[in-house]
Amino acid sequence: MLAAIIKEKNKNIEENDSSTNCIILRCHVCTIMRQLRGLRACWTFVRRNHNLKKSSQVPALTKLRIIFDTTSKDNEADMPTNSAPLDTTQDKILTASGGSGTHGAAKDLLPPTLLYVRDLMDRYENHVVLTQMGSFYELYFEQATTYAPKLNISLTNRTYSCGKVPFAGFPVHQLSRHLKVLVNHYGYSVTIADQFKKNNDADNESFRFFRRVTRIVTPGTFIDEAFENLQENTFLLNLEFPENSMEKPAESNLKIGLCWCDVSTGEIFVQQVILRDLISAVTRIQPREILLDQSLSRYNLEAGSWYSELVELRKYFIKYQKAPSQHRTISSFFGLFAAAGSSEGGIRQLKIQLQHFTQKEITALRRILVYVCDHLPDCTMNFQLPQRRITSSIMQIDSRTSRALELHATVRDNRVRGTLFSTIRRTVTPLGTRLLAQWLSGPSLDLHEIKNRQKLVEFFKNNSDTRESLRSMLKSIHDLPRILQKFSFGRGEASELMQIAGSLKTASIIKKLLKNEAQKSERKTEVLLHSFVTGLEFDGTLILDVLKYLNEDELIKSQKRTDEKMEELPNNSPDSRSVDIFKLVSWSVHPSYSESLQDLHEKYQQVWLEKEKLRLTYQNFFVEKEGAKSLTLKQRQNGEYALYLQGSSNNLKKISEFIRNGFNFEGYPFQILQQATQTRWLSHKLWSNNGYELELALLRIKKEEMHIIDRFKGQFLEKSAEIRKISEILGYIDVLASFGALALEKSLVCPRMDKTNKLEIIGGRHLMVEEGISNRSLEKFIKNDCALEGGKSWIITGPNMGGKSTFLRQNAIIVILAQMGSFIPCLKAQIGLVDKIFTRVGSADDLYNEMSTFMVEMIETSFILRGATDRSLAILDEIGRGTSGKEGVGIAYATLRHLIESNRCRSLFATHYGQELNEIISSKLGEDIKNKIEFFKSTTIETSDSDFCYDYKLKSGICSVSEAIKVAKAAGFPKEALETARALLM
Repeated sequence: MLAAIIKEKNKNIEENDSSTNCIILRCHVCTIMRQLRGLRACWTFVRRNHNLKKSSQVPALTKLRIIFDTTSKDNEADMPTNSAPLDTTQDKILTASGGSGTHGAAKDLLPPTLLYVRDLMDRYENHVVLTQMGSFYELYFEQATTYAPKLNISLTNRTYSCGKVPFAGFPVHQLSRHLKVLVNHYGYSVTIADQFKKNNDADNESFRFFRRVTRIVTPGTFIDEAFENLQENTFLLNLEFPENSMEKPAESNLKIGLCWCDVSTGEIFVQQVILRDLISAVTRIQPREILLDQSLSRYNLEAGSWYSELVELRKYFIKYQKAPSQHRTISSFFGLFAAAGSSEGGIRQLKIQLQHFTQKEITALRRILVYVCDHLPDCTMNFQLPQRRITSSIMQIDSRTSRALELHATVRDNRVRGTLFSTIRRTVTPLGTRLLAQWLSGPSLDLHEIKNRQKLVEFFKNNSDTRESLRSMLKSIHDLPRILQKFSFGRGEASELMQIAGSLKTASIIKKLLKNEAQKSERKTEVLLHSFVTGLEFDGTLILDVLKYLNEDELIKSQKRTDEKMEELPNNSPDSRSVDIFKLVSWSVHPSYSESLQDLHEKYQQVWLEKEKLRLTYQNFFVEKEGAKSLTLKQRQNGEYALYLQGSSNNLKKISEFIRNGFNFEGYPFQILQQATQTRWLSHKLWSNNGYELELALLRIKKEEMHIIDRFKGQFLEKSAEIRKISEILGYIDVLASFGALALEKSLVCPRMDKTNKLEIIGGRHLMVEEGISNRSLEKFIKNDCALEGGKSWIITGPNMGGKSTFLRQNAIIVILAQMGSFIPCLKAQIGLVDKIFTRVGSADDLYNEMSTFMVEMIETSFILRGATDRSLAILDEIGRGTSGKEGVGIAYATLRHLIESNRCRSLFATHYGQELNEIISSKLGEDIKNKIEFFKSTTIETSDSDFCYDYKLKSGICSVSEAIKVAKAAGFPKEALETARALLM
């Protein structure tokens, strides 16, 4: 009906006016059609109705031709169906030097490819959009101008009929390198649109290809880097706050759901914590990215205005996510879990698992699964069954404590070397290294589990031959969870099939070793070792098939030969553009795998023999008769098959004359493709035909090999749950065997663990300081004792540099090691389980959050006073030193009294206010409170006429002199300044 109306109006216009005004009126009609049918239909309509061959016949249509013809070669399917009204100006097109953007009417002037890019940029606001164009990923418009300098790539522009558009790009194989810059260095989210070929025979590029978003890369979904980083987890964490919880003051007991996963290993966990324990949980997880509901963005949680401790979130990459639609239920994600996807039993197991989760944990799990699916739509997940972490089973260590104790990074330069992790690490597998890091961030509160670990550490310590044999085997174990994830993502090489099969075969050998050793051990250890033996069982048939039919040695040699071959060719030589590919052929799968593969190999051998006969024939004529130095049958870079001759100039000229005079062989003439002084490239139909047959036979073999390799990958994926269980056991064994090696090397002892409030350490040492001393000198670390029980506090006094801070830290580190199941650096110890460790040591301002050194000190102290329980351990150093002396003493006294009377935790309290606190305590506290306080001084200073030294041994009493002038002298103070200080003190 609309078409009839348009036709009638057009007829009336023709009858009344044939001037330029008529053309303009017709353009208004065309606008309607363009909105309905696209630009090309509009231009066709105008042309037909005016019988125009060239738009120049009517000046008003000149710009219409530019716009319409710009799109005439593009894919009509890519054109927008809701274009804005026609705008014949080009002033709004973005140019290389900038512009007003490509919005509104100007946006309609773009060809479909750039229109697609523009739409992606609008849809994925604040994302860097990388669009694959052939063998390049490209940036356009303002993003090219912004990000090209940051990626250190050239910025240029492309000219279209509609104007100039800024653009920059890099080769596809450099994607991972540039993603590291964008995601890790700058913290951007990157949307990647890949190119795919359509299932048609069209020659026009717009018809041959289409593009779609294949993944969105953020720190938590950066699988490229995660697959390379074998020693660490790359966790993505979702925090699920109760609805409208920010509308009222924060409550420390508010329940929050957590879910975190590592997409590169398939690990996924849930937990419910209360608000005051949230940051401790985040510190333990160490996520690369944190997800929050988009509705929370307006509250700016990282500023700490709602809950002060949430300022710690500033250290992490925060992503606000829209709430998922309600129709995406948790059951719709069952296919993401390996065990659930393989059988009905797996689904039942998953449902049973989910029944034990709280509603907030389920919500957090659902949201993180939505996020992963949206960001990795082309990747098939292979998650393990979600594991629930219970707060009461893990020691809580907040970020300040982790930093102060240098568990994972040093305070001064944020390096791994010099940390507790680097000091105790003796693991030999990626599985064990990641597990060790997890244990260090969250030591166990399960007394039964801790004692089981101690038994195995004792076994590995006392059986050196077994331990070293086991560790030698473990060194050949590869990262099984990450290989499985590669397979599920459609990645992974044939060599990784060999790695996973070899690792599982080694696991079976380890099983036999442990089974034999279990029979020789005491009953409790035998039971533990037998549990590992059972868990290491796996179907040997699949392993044997992979190891039998895949040729690992040939794969390695083939890659090495290819690299060497390409390095031998000079970069500026024409010969470097061609390779004798058939000399580099190797087979990933042994031909005996199947009859079909054998048939393909037989066909290939037949064609190969024909090629050799042909080569000998050519050789006989060109080399033996005509004197060429050598002849090779090759495939050129353009895919053409040719003869490559080398020889003297005279001989090659003679050969060239034969060819120009019509010389032929077997009825087919030779043609000269390229010539130089001492080389010739010749084409001949016999070799061309044979080369293509050989290539086709080769491709058929490679295609069949890929099918076989994919079949093997699928078989391993079907057994993902079993393989993950084996990898967990291997990682567990690796950590405990490493503890055994560490105990022997560092003379560590097994502590007595119980549920009392006792902390008794005889002859304790600080492992990191001890290692540093031994590396620098022949001095030995001075051991010290610690005895705390039932909320008792020690007040540690002593001179500067006397070792107070070292003593505080070493006791906290010993407790952490003990609850990891490791042996500890002391002579003897009894440790009652510690639920939380708090530290307040060191001093530094936080200018970013507008906090002075003293403010930081007070905030950290307040966290301890509000969070410590009667099962906690608190170590505090120099409380109150950041303010005036009198007020500092008041703060120190108030803190100490609160720890004793309210928190009732075990605490070590180092201070320079020893005398002042002693007077206040003597006058203000009752005997029951006084009995819970013990004074010690850290050390005395031994002096001589010209020097002094510390003995670092704790002794009873209160230190009255800090010896600051002696420390200043050792630091290099000028003599005059030292004399001034001494005079003032007299």
